[in-house]
Amino acid sequence: MNTFDRLCAGTAFLLGITLLILGGIGLFMGCSAHFTLPPVLGILPAFVGWGVVRAVYVAWNVRTTWGEDLPLETPFED
Repeated sequence: MNTFDRLCAGTAFLLGITLLILGGIGLFMGCSAHFTLPPVLGILPAFVGWGVVRAVYVAWNVRTTWGEDLPLETPFED
């Protein structure tokens, strides 16, 4: 990942953490952030936040070099 990718990933990670916190609070108290959800549905932003955080985590830790255990050919070659 280059510098710009890391900057975007860091920003997305902060957004994801914010949504996770909002969803955790929203589970018990509901939430209101340009939308209003009742207490039980207040967990929905946490699912969005988890999706963002997980995607950033996976992208940040991807291997950038081919190892001996990974094939160099694509699975669609005949």
